[in-house]
Order: sequence, then structure tokens, then C-alpha cells
Amino acid sequence: MKMEKDFPGFYEEYDKDFVIKSMKKYIYEKQEMDKQLENLIRPIIKDKKCDVLDACCGIGHISYHLSELSPNSSFLGVDLTPFLIEEGKKICQDKKNITLENADINQLKNKYSKKFDISIAWKAISWMPNYDEFLKSLMSMTKGHIFLNSPFYDGDIDFINKVYEYKNENLKKSNRFLYYNVYSLPRFERFVKELGAKNLEIYDFDIPFDLPRPPVDRMGTYTEKLSDGRRLQRSGAIIMSWKTIRIDL
Repeated sequence: MKMEKDFPGFYEEYDKDFVIKSMKKYIYEKQEMDKQLENLIRPIIKDKKCDVLDACCGIGHISYHLSELSPNSSFLGVDLTPFLIEEGKKICQDKKNITLENADINQLKNKYSKKFDISIAWKAISWMPNYDEFLKSLMSMTKGHIFLNSPFYDGDIDFINKVYEYKNENLKKSNRFLYYNVYSLPRFERFVKELGAKNLEIYDFDIPFDLPRPPVDRMGTYTEKLSDGRRLQRSGAIIMSWKTIRIDL
């Protein structure tokens, strides 16, 4: 049975237990990507008082860790999925500098026009149909820097990938497909500069350890060792060429 329903960036209620369990582990054990973000953002927020937007925040694990790095800063986490925000509020209840809100970023751009010193969209845009409106909203709400990451391709080609994971019971149940997009890096650079970005800094992400391959009929990141010792990250047939980008406004 072919699935036709788009995945608009939020989860259904029957995803709840699995998704929360998979996200909560990031609270107790930092991912290597999260450590990279922390290292890049530290000089900007450590010992400072900043307003930080955590867009598509899930349960707020990025805000959770960064709030410890910058306790004087204020963090607003926004996500479309109500149960993730509910769970995040429980996890962050002792973090007085974190607020979590169930909302659509694109509906908040007037409310928070140029409000944030820093905005973060961590592992978000690859799973959207495209990033254009989201980036416009994010840039209109930010006055300092945006940090985001995604798989990118060095050529002038966008790869818009619809993934039909037939053995995923929740996707079968809801008749959904997922996006696993790999975007053109040159096109992305042109786009954000046309919107007013002053500078972009681009950082490769090289994972420092091996990840086992999941069953052949399930998505999930795994690594293949290259001849030069680096590790190629894949998920299904997709090469996960992750890059972290800092956009200076």
C-alpha cells in the first residue's frame, strides 16, 4: 500500500511513547552533534545574557543543555507537537530560564520580530518539504546568529526525498511518508544572503565512532569506513552529509 499523507513536522498521538523515549536519551547523554553546537555557540552565550529561540525543539534537550552553559540567558523552545511540549515542560521544570510553547514558527514572526539574539534549528529542515518559508520566518525573528544543521550537497542540486518506510507500523497506520531531504549548499547560501545574511560559516560534521547498520528495511543512521579513515553516514539509501551552519545577521 502506497502512503500518500505528507509528514508536516509534527507527530501523531500514537507516535508518542516511541518518540519521547528516543528523544529523552539526548537529555542524559549528549550527542556528538549537540557537542559540536555547544562548542560553536559557547563563545557567543557563555557569561552573556541572550534571548535564544530553539525552533522545532522537540522536548527541549538543546535548550536544556545550553541553559546550563548560559544560565543568564532566556530560552524559548517552540514545537508543533503538543505532547513533546508537555513532556519538555516536565523535564525543564527546574530550568527557570526555559519557556516551551506549542506553536508554528511561521505564525510567530510578527510576535517576535527581531527578538532573538540567537536562533537554533537543530536537525529540523531536512524533514520539511522545503526550508524557504521557515528560514524567512527564522531570519525575521533573529537579530544576531542562526545555527542549523542538515545534510547538504556541494553541487547546485536539491534532493527532495520522500521515504515510504513500509515496515514502520506508525507510518502505515497513518498513511504517511517522511522527508529526508539533502539540500544544495550553494543554493542555500544564495537564498539566505538574498534575505540579508551578512556571513555564513560552514562546519563539517565527522562522527568519531562507528554506528551499526539497522535492519535493511528500516531507516536509521549507520556508518561505513572510508579508505582515509573517515566515516560515511548513511540512512537507508541516503548519504547523510551533515553540515552545521552559522548564519550571521
